[in-house]
Amino acid sequence: MKNVKKILYVLIILIIAVFIAIYSKNYLFNNSNNKENIELNTNNNSLILTEAFVTKVIDGDTIWVKINNEEKKVRFIGINCPEYTSKIEPYGKEATQYTTDNLLGKTIYLQKDVSETDSYDRLLRYVWTEKIDEITPDNITNYLFNNKLVLEGLAQSRYYKPDISLQGYLMDSQKIAQNNKKGMWQ
Repeated sequence: MKNVKKILYVLIILIIAVFIAIYSKNYLFNNSNNKENIELNTNNNSLILTEAFVTKVIDGDTIWVKINNEEKKVRFIGINCPEYTSKIEPYGKEATQYTTDNLLGKTIYLQKDVSETDSYDRLLRYVWTEKIDEITPDNITNYLFNNKLVLEGLAQSRYYKPDISLQGYLMDSQKIAQNNKKGMWQ
């Protein structure tokens, strides 16, 4: 009887160990595949930036701009700020104020990823505060406004395929904001 209990005990431990090994392998494999799918594309030899002038701020991640005397509504790619329009969410006011303080009345540079517009006919763009020649980690940290909102804890990294070329950086910035207890992560 004691031997049967020992054998059952060992079998249970082996089954648990196998389950953990399989789960860990699947978890690591799935996460590494996701990471590969959202890596930064630094081989973008055709970086195209469109100069725009910010005329109005709707909320933290949506603005109106003037491009060649034409007004366009722009939704920032790769992030989602708390709402501060008809619906008010925590940190929505702060995100809207941050965008207003940093972009309203200024010239910015818009970068398209894959999609031109969303279902609301807003341009989908990365927003650069300076004209850059190439996408580098330093340029993302210093000049990508989408990233600044995430680093301040005023936006979450949120991707919508197929527009994911800079998402790895935005995800890393969210981890930094969380670790530093910035904004909504306090």
